[in-house]
Amino acid sequence: MLSKFTFHYQPRYINGEISSYEALLCAAEQSINIQNYVNAVEDTVNFDLMVIRQVLEQRGVNHCASKIRIAINISINSLINFEFIKQCKEIFAVEKNVILELTNHDKCHDFRQIQAAIAELKAVGVNFALDDYGKGYINSEMLIHLDVDYIKLDRKLIENIDQSYVAYSLVRTTYEKIAKVLGKRIIVEGIETFEQLNLLKQFGEMEYQGFYFSKPLHVDKLQPTKSLSVNEKGQKSLCLALDQAIYELNRSKSPLEARAAIEKLTQIDHYNIIGVSPNSFDVYAEQQRINENYKEILENCNSAPSLLMSSLISTCDAFVIIRDNNGNAIYNNQKHIDYLNMDLVDVPVDEVCRIFPDYRTCLALDQELLNGNSCFITSNETVETDNGSQFFQTYRQKLTHFGQDFVICSVYEDNGNISIDNLTGCFQKDYLESSYVKHSQQLVFIDLDGFKPINDSYGHSKGDEVLRDFAYTLKTMLRANDVMIRFGGDEFILLFDSLYVDVVSKRMEKIRTSIEEYFSAQELYLSFSYGISTLDDGVKAALNIADQNMYEQKHIRKLAKQ
Repeated sequence: MLSKFTFHYQPRYINGEISSYEALLCAAEQSINIQNYVNAVEDTVNFDLMVIRQVLEQRGVNHCASKIRIAINISINSLINFEFIKQCKEIFAVEKNVILELTNHDKCHDFRQIQAAIAELKAVGVNFALDDYGKGYINSEMLIHLDVDYIKLDRKLIENIDQSYVAYSLVRTTYEKIAKVLGKRIIVEGIETFEQLNLLKQFGEMEYQGFYFSKPLHVDKLQPTKSLSVNEKGQKSLCLALDQAIYELNRSKSPLEARAAIEKLTQIDHYNIIGVSPNSFDVYAEQQRINENYKEILENCNSAPSLLMSSLISTCDAFVIIRDNNGNAIYNNQKHIDYLNMDLVDVPVDEVCRIFPDYRTCLALDQELLNGNSCFITSNETVETDNGSQFFQTYRQKLTHFGQDFVICSVYEDNGNISIDNLTGCFQKDYLESSYVKHSQQLVFIDLDGFKPINDSYGHSKGDEVLRDFAYTLKTMLRANDVMIRFGGDEFILLFDSLYVDVVSKRMEKIRTSIEEYFSAQELYLSFSYGISTLDDGVKAALNIADQNMYEQKHIRKLAKQ
């Protein structure tokens, strides 16, 4: 039956690695239409068993056979044949790393027997995929509830996603239903362009195949496939859990069932986002109120002001943290997380206080606000770090949401202790005591060469002009993240975020050459010597090392001129 055919293998990819190969039946004669031939097969059981054995026999000659995952298409109707299941169990007791892809959904009617057959073959290690989802089969929506591991989206679903937003939205909705609600893996076939791939990648993790990646390969070309973790259904997102809880509420058939559904909702929504009333006797009125609140929340989530507010809190200059009346952090923005190197949400209060003893002061100020008559308090706080004292201004506001109190804290670094040098416009040396230093990796100590003769020959007024000109000119050669500090007199500090000393050294050589050329054009000799140190051991240690390196370079440069 298969004498006029052979098999080639289409790679599938996940995160840039091959996850499996699909065995594709290929005709030796171009006149044969494979799809029509397969559809005309009446004895699907014997045909599918022959395909399985031949594919596994071909895989067996590859030197990496045991490490190659193969997907083999079979008719879903074969699963209701007891002899087929019996022979498959014998085959797959030995042959592993196999996915059976179920096709011909329109010929399927006995879902219960198919589910039982899937369970039997899964017991011997077989994985299953539902092929051609979205192709239009009448049973597709029922079949996705089978205990299959993969749902394979038909190429027709994605072919226009780079041309039509409606088509793109349909695929995204399908992805969310299958991946997030059903918890199954998704395979997308028929990817032919970068644009299609780039759009699909925005949804989340899935497996890809198509001519964009590779044409079907001969069995000799197959390589070991990536090992995939078992796809267990994880904890549902809060939004999905709330949505399902409200679904259960609205399908309740009696006041008793409705009250039980509301109780389940309060267990999921422990911050009472929906606003369930604690003492509601009219269960149907409460049900209506919950639905109205939920609808309003969904509408506000997509409104421009709501999106703006979310963006403001997450990206603003302040460290923002919101706590409930028990001190539990329910939100902290990225700046707060970066400062502590820890996300405090869902971390027990006692554990946070153990790691950060000063946190108890924050909680005490929260309670002062919660227990007082005011809705707003401010405070000045000091934190001692390895780089010196850090000063903060904190603004606390009490908010009440459906009877529960929360405190939102906005913490700003107090920059009043950082001053600007009036002559050069650089930061003054107290910048080195601020928390901003933590954003830098390398410190460069600069001492001007040739400045004293200019000062002595032309006077202090000219010397000030040269210092100002030097600072302004050097700043034009720096990037936005680089920092220039006037340390004192004709000494300056540069801070860079580069990880590599040799990169900084090359930049400094270019800067020095440019500075020398700039002042040479004014018939002045002005240059500088510099020393570099990492900030790994703090500012004080970096200053000592960089200062020493600078004097060693200055000495070498003097000897070179003699």
